[in-house]
Amino acid sequence: MSRVSHLMKKAFRSPRIGRERALTTTEQVSALTHLVNSLEVLANERDPRNAVLADWDLLRERYTWAPPPVQRALGLVARPGVSRAIHLARAAAALSLLIPGTPRRHRVATGAFLSLSSAVTNPRQYFGTDGSDQVAFMVQGVAALARSQDSRPAVVDACLWFVGVQSALSYATAGVAKLAGPQWRDGEALPLVLRTEAYGDGASYALAKRYPRVTRAVGAGVIVVECAFPLVFAGKGRLTVPMLATTATFHVVNGRVMGLSRFVWAFLSTYPAVLYVTQATGRASGTGGADVHGR
Repeated sequence: MSRVSHLMKKAFRSPRIGRERALTTTEQVSALTHLVNSLEVLANERDPRNAVLADWDLLRERYTWAPPPVQRALGLVARPGVSRAIHLARAAAALSLLIPGTPRRHRVATGAFLSLSSAVTNPRQYFGTDGSDQVAFMVQGVAALARSQDSRPAVVDACLWFVGVQSALSYATAGVAKLAGPQWRDGEALPLVLRTEAYGDGASYALAKRYPRVTRAVGAGVIVVECAFPLVFAGKGRLTVPMLATTATFHVVNGRVMGLSRFVWAFLSTYPAVLYVTQATGRASGTGGADVHGR
C-alpha cells in the first residue's frame, strides 16, 4: 500500500515549471487560440450561410454608443477585404510565435498585435465567440507585457499571477452563476443546451434524456469543479494537477459536443501560469524557482 500511495502522490504532484517555460508556453498556447480563431473566420467567410452573422450593417447597431471615430474604424475593419487581410496577418503572426528561438522583440510586438487585433475584429464576430476570445485577448496581452519586461522577474511573476488568478476567477464565476440558476441545480439545463441549434448535439441530447440521473450528476459535477477551482492555490499545489486534468477534460468534451473548440486552447493557455504560481517554489517572490531564462 505504501508503494501505491507513493506512486499516487508522485502522479498528482505539481510538475516543476520555470518562469521562462511558463511564459513561453502561455504565449504559444494562446497564439494557437488566435490561429484557430482566424482560420475559422477565413473558412466561415466562404460559406454564404454565415454572411448574415457577420453583416456589419446589422451588428453596428450594437455600437451606436461609441464615438463616431471608433464607429468608422470598426466599419473599416469590418470590410470583407480588410477583415480577410487582418486575419491572414493574425494567422501568420500566431504561427511565428510557435517557432522556437523567435527573438524577444518579435514576441513582444507579435503578442501585442494578436491581442489588439482580436479586440478590433471581435465586434464582427459577435455570434459564437462567447468567452474564449476574451480570454485569448487577456492572456496574449499580459504575456506580451511580461515578455517586454522579461529581465525583471518580479514583473513576469506578477503577470503570471494575474493570468493564474484570472483563470481561477473565470471558473469560479461560471460555477457560481450556474449554482444560482435553478435549472442547473435541478439538472434541466444540460439537456436544454444540448437540444439547441447553436450548441446542441443530437446524440448527446438523446443520452442526456435517456439517463437523467447521470445527466444531473454531470451538471452537479461541473458546478462543483468550477466553484472549487480556486482551491488550486491551497495545499502548495497538491490539487493543481487533478484539477487541471479535470477541467481540461471538460473543455475537450465541450469542444466535441458543443463545438467550442477555441475554449480548449483559450483556457489551456492559462494552465502554465496556474502551474507556476501554485507550485511550492517559484512563486511571486521567485525564491527557489527558475530564473527568467528557465535555468
